Amino acid sequence: MKCYPECYQCLTRQAVKVANSSGLSQEIQIQALKKVFAVLSDSDPSLSPSAIAGETNRVLMEILGVEDLYLAEKRDNHELALSYLPDLRNLVHTGEDLLEQGLKISAAGNVIDVIHVDDYDLWHEVQTTVDQDLLGGSLEKFREKISGAHHLLYLADNVGETIFDRVFIETLDMPVIYAVKSGPILNDATRQDALAAGIDQVAEIVETGSRTPGTVLEGCSAEFRELLERSDLVLSKGQANYETMDEQGDKVFFLLRLKCPVLCRQLDAPLGSLVLKQGSPQL
Repeated sequence: MKCYPECYQCLTRQAVKVANSSGLSQEIQIQALKKVFAVLSDSDPSLSPSAIAGETNRVLMEILGVEDLYLAEKRDNHELALSYLPDLRNLVHTGEDLLEQGLKISAAGNVIDVIHVDDYDLWHEVQTTVDQDLLGGSLEKFREKISGAHHLLYLADNVGETIFDRVFIETLDMPVIYAVKSGPILNDATRQDALAAGIDQVAEIVETGSRTPGTVLEGCSAEFRELLERSDLVLSKGQANYETMDEQGDKVFFLLRLKCPVLCRQLDAPLGSLVLKQGSPQL
């Protein structure tokens, strides 16, 4: 997915928010933001917003001298989501279709986002969101694919959301490989975060080799690219993974909650909806 004008606005807003919350002097904040604006000015608009966000966040980490810009938010999100684990396990068994209910619960966790969502009541969002229809028209295709797949490669998104993913994975009767970032970027899950969520109890955890939002294959390790190549079913969580994986073929299914007008236009669904969308076949 390429960049749209709204994407530059979003990237700028994110950078200003990080600089303001750093507690550093205005001079250093301005220095950091000027570097970010230079990156945005020189960026190739054919790149995905997530690929560009990787560069702007590296600039912020370097100038602000912070290795993990969202450490406090990630800790809070993990603890909050973990407190609802028993409720989520109960909720997943209340739907008529276990697969669909599990997907909806996993997607509901996608509300945990340091970029697009600032203030929300997590359990209220979960309850109201799971009552929605799962849009995208791909549920039956996913059901068909999952019944014959050797394993599911699950591309993780945010910390806290990992708890929701765990609840869904617990319902699956197949091997799952859970792919996380190789270091902190935004509030994306790392191996440490996946372990804290107990993902190792339900899936094999692997790293992508990258510290860029989403899954930018050029920055991933050869081992991960080989794993992706041999995986016959991929579940790609969240907007950043959609932005960076939208040309990887019909074995990829995108699961997310829509929080961005650009994605709403692309996926033809309203803001706040849950979407499971199969990727297009490669030409």
